[in-house]
Amino acid sequence: MLNDRSQLLFKNLMGLYLNDGKPVGSTTLAKLPDIGLSSATVRNVMADLEKMGLIHAPHTSAGRVPTEVGYRFFIDSMLTYQPLSRQKEASIRHELAVGLNQDALMESASKILSGITGMTSLVLMPKKEQEILRHIDFISLSANRVLVVLVFNDQDVQNRIIELEQPISSDELQKTANFLNEQCLGKNLAEAKQFLMNRMDSIRSTTNSFMSSIVQATDHVLEEQLVQKMPFLVSGKTNLLNYQELANSEKLKALFNAFNQHSEMLNLLDKSMQAQGVQVFVGQECGSEIYSGCSIITKPYEVDGEVMGVLGVVGPSRMDYQKVVPKVDMTAKILGSLLKK
Repeated sequence: MLNDRSQLLFKNLMGLYLNDGKPVGSTTLAKLPDIGLSSATVRNVMADLEKMGLIHAPHTSAGRVPTEVGYRFFIDSMLTYQPLSRQKEASIRHELAVGLNQDALMESASKILSGITGMTSLVLMPKKEQEILRHIDFISLSANRVLVVLVFNDQDVQNRIIELEQPISSDELQKTANFLNEQCLGKNLAEAKQFLMNRMDSIRSTTNSFMSSIVQATDHVLEEQLVQKMPFLVSGKTNLLNYQELANSEKLKALFNAFNQHSEMLNLLDKSMQAQGVQVFVGQECGSEIYSGCSIITKPYEVDGEVMGVLGVVGPSRMDYQKVVPKVDMTAKILGSLLKK
């Protein structure tokens, strides 16, 4: 717990440091119009703040900068957030094209979030097994070639061309499509796949070989769709070059490798899915010493109250949280609403 004087000095120190990134000295703080204390008194208060682990001197005879503990205290106890204006919300919504399929919408959200925050964005993709199968169709391209069309979540269309050993008529294609639509529509991807796997033997014994081949091909398409090609998207990695505290070649190399290796970041994003609202992770709270000097802000996105994934940004701990947090929050809300549509 800090008394009023200590809180005032710490808050002003944080404001100065977040603004220009330079260590803050007692003389600089004492000159601020709302402080009203001597330099000696300010030095004593700063010494107390340093003993508490909230600030430290980066080198001898320097001013003070916040520690990770200091950032945590500042974020939890001193910040208030204003929601984005309707104009800015409308701008984000306009940039996210409603007509895109699910994967393209995720990619668009990642790029937009990176652009409006000036940081690296992360979007944890929805798990493929949660996708709902909405329609199945087969289109004859030639005697032996068939286009398999599967529609998921009302907007994600997947097409595959398959080659059959023997020709099949349009009537037989339609019968097979009707059968699969009756049995599989409304099931999620995992359920539809399980149904076909359980029924494959009976399908082979009760239908002709043509229909059996089509059903088996559909099962292969579902199998391909279930494969998660990328667990999360990353956009704007080069934005980190714009921040002096991160623009070190070894630091950036370590961060980029961490993005590519997935495991640590996935642990953090999975943790964020279990939490309510916006989460801010500072430094080693992110799961590794690699993120020293960084903060990660995340927010789950939902469809009908069900958490589908998480989006967020990675940037320097010295960021304008009051501006960045509402942008992450609003982008997650808009993405969830567009996925619902």
